[in-house]
Amino acid sequence: MCAELIYTVDESGNLRDLEPREYLHLSRTSKRHAAVIGMIRRNDGKFLVQWRATNKLGGNRLDVSATTHVRKGETYESALQRSLENELGIRTQVPLMHSFDFRYEEELGDHRENEYCKVYYCEYDDALKPNPDEIDSVEFMSLEELKKFVAENSAQSTKWLRETVKLMKA
Repeated sequence: MCAELIYTVDESGNLRDLEPREYLHLSRTSKRHAAVIGMIRRNDGKFLVQWRATNKLGGNRLDVSATTHVRKGETYESALQRSLENELGIRTQVPLMHSFDFRYEEELGDHRENEYCKVYYCEYDDALKPNPDEIDSVEFMSLEELKKFVAENSAQSTKWLRETVKLMKA
């Protein structure tokens, strides 16, 4: 099996070189790399959040609607469309609205996240088919409920969810 190649980035999030994912996630070798986050909002204004599968890095915590790295030959947008299909079973192209970017780092045992994250909103009200390899369950919360949850349950929220919610506006 070939190593998953993902893009490293410059300080502005521009895609640069391809390196193996496992190499980039080791604490001793981590370089900033490209990640993309999708926040699905339903017509009622509530956001889809997922309980990240326990077997995943940073798992068993509340997470964004969908997230992934940008792989060889992808853009941030095409990577997010792939993630929406893989994680939530959304097979149609969902219109994406770029909202903001942030950088974040986190130590996770002998692994390290060092990412430039682009965050997109997308409106979606159709059926979902969560992938049990990625997601334990999904919930829908208003922005106020999300802000309250991450403020009161930091250890039960992924850091990238906390950072995303901090920057979200009503």
